[in-house]
Amino acid sequence: MAAPTYESIQPNLRSANQEGSILRCAFHCPVSGEVVESQGTLKRERGLSDVAADSVKRSAFYSLRQAVYRAIHGALGYGFLGRAAGDVASSMLGNMEHSSRQQAPEFGEEEKRAAVVEAFQAVASRFVWDGKNRRYISASAAGAQLSEFAAQLSKAPVVQRYDTGVMARMLVEVARADGQVEPEEEALLASFLPAELGSVEVLAKRPPLSEVELSECSSGPVRETMLMMAWALALTDESLAPQEARRLERYARGLGLAQDRTEALQRAAQLFLFEQALDAAYADGERDESAHRDALTLASRIGLPAEDAERADIRYRKRQGLI
Repeated sequence: MAAPTYESIQPNLRSANQEGSILRCAFHCPVSGEVVESQGTLKRERGLSDVAADSVKRSAFYSLRQAVYRAIHGALGYGFLGRAAGDVASSMLGNMEHSSRQQAPEFGEEEKRAAVVEAFQAVASRFVWDGKNRRYISASAAGAQLSEFAAQLSKAPVVQRYDTGVMARMLVEVARADGQVEPEEEALLASFLPAELGSVEVLAKRPPLSEVELSECSSGPVRETMLMMAWALALTDESLAPQEARRLERYARGLGLAQDRTEALQRAAQLFLFEQALDAAYADGERDESAHRDALTLASRIGLPAEDAERADIRYRKRQGLI
């Protein structure tokens, strides 16, 4: 199976609700009825004159961060499996629901379809291609195992208000490791953080999180989700500065996480980023050798052992129905 297309995932689409330039989607499994929520960004069709201005956005760095920010939406309680499909009201692209909180800009059909595909790609690890029936079904329905990253988000979303506030501050601290957040990145991060947590600018002005603040978070695996997301974001620049490593160590210490569990969460984040690179390597259903080498280079730079990368590659191909 090649990379997901709108036509291949359209049967799974239960709802597509526009909020400004964000398209919030719900995808269901036709076998189990499970629902996965996600979101994509509605973008205007770009002309040649816009290519240079958007070069940063199209970089590997930006793509990886965008994938992590989409995952943040899942970490904050959206996009996990388990709700019955009947709990989600159906609304297809031709009858787009608009948020009453803001005036929604108009986008064309192709722009909406592209946003749906982007939203599905963010949660594609939770689906398996059923080649016999030519459809996507949930990993649980197929008897497949979720990735460590997806399983963690499913098991322990961050939903308590204090916890979401702390995680938002963790992410902003990681994003501004070099002292600032670029305007494009600030806008992207803001689009995936609940508005009630405050703007990125306001969060960036808060003092660094203390270990006492971290120790007051809800007990249990939700703390693991918070650290895993911080690790994922820190690794998107393909290097880990000493100050970033110390910050992550402080987070783990404040959250009371053992060293072995901290290392497992780091590995889950590494595998998640590697799989994002594999999306490009297998975009047309066959391996692009150049893109695949880039993916392996990424794995090496973020510290993912070669054997782990090979196994992740095999699992990815199994899930996508590739040889």
